[in-house]
Amino acid sequence: MGAYLDAKVRSNHVYVFSGGIVVISTISSQPLGVQNKYASLEKTGSGVEEKPIKDSAGPENSNNDVTISDAGRKALEASRGGQSPSYYEQFMPTYDGFTAANIALGVKEPGRDTFSAGKDFSQVAIDARASMDNNYERLESIGKSYPPNNAPAESRNSLLGELDRRALYAVASNQGEMFTKDEQAIARNKMNQQQGLAMGLYSGPTSEKDQFSDPFVGNMASTFKAGIEFLDAVGNEEKGTSFEYAHQRAGVQKAYESASIKNGEIPEDFMSDSPLIMLLYEAMDAAEKFGSKSITEGQILNAEDIRKQSWFSGYENRLDDSINATRELYVPKFTK
Repeated sequence: MGAYLDAKVRSNHVYVFSGGIVVISTISSQPLGVQNKYASLEKTGSGVEEKPIKDSAGPENSNNDVTISDAGRKALEASRGGQSPSYYEQFMPTYDGFTAANIALGVKEPGRDTFSAGKDFSQVAIDARASMDNNYERLESIGKSYPPNNAPAESRNSLLGELDRRALYAVASNQGEMFTKDEQAIARNKMNQQQGLAMGLYSGPTSEKDQFSDPFVGNMASTFKAGIEFLDAVGNEEKGTSFEYAHQRAGVQKAYESASIKNGEIPEDFMSDSPLIMLLYEAMDAAEKFGSKSITEGQILNAEDIRKQSWFSGYENRLDDSINATRELYVPKFTK
């Protein structure tokens, strides 16, 4: 297996960490500015080894200035619309006879139901479990038995490749309590890979990195706007029940607004209807205005992960109501 690369952008706005886990932070006393740095990540299951790669477009060489005309930038950004879902399959390698077409489609259309069409969420989880079990057997039949906690990219993509984003979320959230911790982590990894690619941040085999182009050519306002649009298009179960989703959606919006202002532009209004997102955004905004140096610690997978964040201090007593209101808005009949 070749090395696997995850884009890693550090600023006071966005951190894209190893394993595809995206953590957004909008709180920093540092000046605005984006340092484009990338690291190759040699994956061994859920563990990673980081190896820095020198980026010729990084701050060491260009001081973050990208010299391209407005017309050229717009043309390159527009080219994103012409990229077919199959374009993204090359960054999700599988073994012969397997496909990652549905995961690749989720980069362009995260709300498009293919695998999960016409099913309630419980049935989506049941069918995802059946698909994965079948693929475990298929992998074994070709001599590629799936090694838990140490699976190469081809095995992970072959295992989950039939699932659309809604089904990936069923696995990641352990709907019906049918999925292992490793399976949940791999599904989250695939979901974050989708988001990263949609934002112009490369995530995939290092051997294919040269085939990827950032359609936003370093325009971070456009990058974050794409993140907003991607997250706004996911399914209602994810919108209504995922704490990680709400945290990222609030953080990407804050990052977009700051990047737009830095570009001398008036940010578009992307405020979400989600009570939870609005609360997280409010807390992030207040912490930023008061000069907090805090950043998000660890992953945001549940309510307690939010409560323990220093930037959320003072908002704890409003969290439960916002969670309940968000669930009622998107999935009033949801059951775990």
